[in-house]
Amino acid sequence: MNWNAQILIDFQKGKLDLLYRNVYPGLILYAIKYLGEESEFLAEDCVQNAIFSAWERRNKFDSVYTFKAFLYMAIKNDIISIHRKNSARERYVRELEDASCFANSVIDQEAQTLLYSAIEELPEKAKIVFEMSFMEGLKNVEIAEKLGLSDSSVKKYKASALDFLRKKLESSLFLFLFSGL
Repeated sequence: MNWNAQILIDFQKGKLDLLYRNVYPGLILYAIKYLGEESEFLAEDCVQNAIFSAWERRNKFDSVYTFKAFLYMAIKNDIISIHRKNSARERYVRELEDASCFANSVIDQEAQTLLYSAIEELPEKAKIVFEMSFMEGLKNVEIAEKLGLSDSSVKKYKASALDFLRKKLESSLFLFLFSGL
């Protein structure tokens, strides 16, 4: 009797030495080939699961070839299951990221709407100075020249506009963030 046949006979009797010495290394390499070298522990789990599954059916194998084929097929099925779970997990993460981006864009849009609404409520001169400074990017000196104001007046209008917006937006943003959205 050759050692191949002896592997199955010993396995059916609960002796696993020949299996672990002669078959196990090949099973591990097979699993690592499809899982990647960084997944050695996962490969060992797949092989152990296959051996356990074969143990539950140990008396149904009529040859060492069907026994080995069963082990390789069980490992392959376990690997396919792992890949499916991983791709489902990756899809879920992508969907969460997309939902997060959408939620952020909604929040950004809502915040902009609140800001523009608050800007509209500014006193006329403060509104003009604010828009020229923060939306058009003009310097205080340029704004003063265009509006015929002193530099200190421009600074005062900017400061009062910012103070008004800070007070106005704090309460609005607070309500927005805590209103259940």
